[in-house]
Amino acid sequence: MSNRQKEKYMKTRRSWHVLLGIMLAAIISSGAYAQGRGHGHGGHGRDQRNYDRSGKSSLANRVYHITDADSVQKLKMKPVLDKTSKRLEALRASYQKQEKRVLDSLSTQLKPYLKEDQLKKLNDWRSRKSTKN
Repeated sequence: MSNRQKEKYMKTRRSWHVLLGIMLAAIISSGAYAQGRGHGHGGHGRDQRNYDRSGKSSLANRVYHITDADSVQKLKMKPVLDKTSKRLEALRASYQKQEKRVLDSLSTQLKPYLKEDQLKKLNDWRSRKSTKN
């Protein structure tokens, strides 16, 4: 690998670490906020249904809840939150593609050292991991 390729790789890696750190901080802080208000881990807060992590509106609902936005503010904030949600989804998809490439590389590199049944277990694990994403 040339120096230029190494620099590009390290820059990309740092960027992903920063991005993941920011995303984790946001998730943790929103969870701590919800717990502090009696909404986390089994709490029965009035807006518990807004924290559905599978829906695209969860970011918007979380921001609306945290900021206690009124209906006029929500209308004005919606385009920004929609755009941000799309950007985050694109980042997730990109990350998943990169993760798959890294795990594919891992299997290739470990293949000479593993027995056939061990390699099968590793590939089964990778298959289960990819279906979760």
